[in-house]
This record gives sequence, structure tokens and C-alpha cells, in this order.
Amino acid sequence: MEVSKEEFETIYRDHYHKIQSFIYNLTGNWAMTEDLTQETFVKALKEIDSVRDNSRLCVWLNRVAYNLFIDLKRKKGSYTVPIDSSDMGKLVTIDLNPHKPIEQKIMSECVHQKLLLLSETYRVPLYLDMQGYSNQEIAITLNCTLANVKIRLHRARKKIKEILDKECSFYFDERNVLCCVPIEEST
Repeated sequence: MEVSKEEFETIYRDHYHKIQSFIYNLTGNWAMTEDLTQETFVKALKEIDSVRDNSRLCVWLNRVAYNLFIDLKRKKGSYTVPIDSSDMGKLVTIDLNPHKPIEQKIMSECVHQKLLLLSETYRVPLYLDMQGYSNQEIAITLNCTLANVKIRLHRARKKIKEILDKECSFYFDERNVLCCVPIEEST
């Protein structure tokens, strides 16, 4: 797939926030996310000719981003996602429509923070699933089998449910809006 400078700029504009959000869900660190997002598009520019199917471009970009993340992990030895609440608003600002109610923004922050408690093995496929990717596209991104994706998704949903049941209390307010209140640990 040959692309002109203008076409690549369009690809960049169309996919930047989605790739950035994906990488943030891998790293949990805003500075690292910005670096890896930039590296993803630099590498994409160099290798875009290897894309055969334009309709799978976003999956290919996710794969490039994921490979860069894996390379970073290998260089550093191991990598644990930091839970840094100061970065949370930045991600939510990217993902949420500003016209949605503030309760939804708060709920998203809470749920996202709980997602960061999952291991990468479960967090990444669950995040991609929540973004609307098919199981086949997730398998391509993570370079694993379709059966493995289904197993990871099943276990991820089970684990996130356990975490949310343990750490959050959900209720509908007087406007019938679903709200989340963290369960305070008694000391």
C-alpha cells in the first residue's frame, strides 16, 4: 500500500487517539504513552508499504504499537503498570465526548483504574474488546490464537468483575444514572 504524505497525515489524524489510548492502557504512564505513540507512527511511516489490506490498517497499527511495547519491556527487564491517578484525566479527556454527563467521566476513571489492576495478559485483550475489535483482530494484534483470545477475555471479564465487586459499590441515582462509589477499606 503506497501512501503519499497527505494520505499518511490522514491516517495519523484518524488513528492517533485510538493508538494513544491503546498504548496508555498498556503502559499506564502518560510520558511513556506519548513516546511510544510517536514511535508507532514513525515505524508505521517506514513500513506502511507492507500493509496489504487498507481495511485492517488500525489492527496493523495496534500490532506495531504492541510490538514496540514488548520491545520496551524486554529492554527494561520487566514492566509493571503504575497506577497514577494524575494521568487518569488525560486519558478520559481523549476518550470521552465532552457532552456526556460528568458521572460517566467519573465512572470511566474509576473503571479504568480498576482495569489497570489486571495483568497485561488480561487487560490488553479486554481493552481491545471494549474498543470494538473482533476476537480475530485481537488475535492478530497480540500474535496469539483465536482460542487463546477467547480464554483471556473470559478470564479477564471474570477477574474485573471480582475486582469491581470487591472494590466498588454501584447504584442508580435519582436520575437513573449508574454511579460508582469506591468501597472504603476499614482499618
